[in-house]
Amino acid sequence: MAKRRGRRTKHQERIAKERIELLLELALKSSNEDKSEQSRRFVELALLISKRYNQRLTKSQKLKICRGCNNFLTSKNSRNRLSPKGWKIVTCLECGSVSRHVVEN
Repeated sequence: MAKRRGRRTKHQERIAKERIELLLELALKSSNEDKSEQSRRFVELALLISKRYNQRLTKSQKLKICRGCNNFLTSKNSRNRLSPKGWKIVTCLECGSVSRHVVEN
């Protein structure tokens, strides 16, 4: 049988999205149990799947991941502040990277 070429099937893309969501849920559970290395590995796997199958993370999923160290950001390992100008400033306490997001009303 000839090898498939071109885009992935819709079925494969749906499975990739489901697995990304599952891995991020597992990352949340393990970060709440103070297993930061396991949580980081789940996030890395989710990012690898999203790259391989060309699936973008949703905005809420992106905001929960540190871009510097791939850590899953929770209240234990990040500092969240609101600036008077309408920005949400998230600082990762592991690597010190700062991300700023517009607060939507």
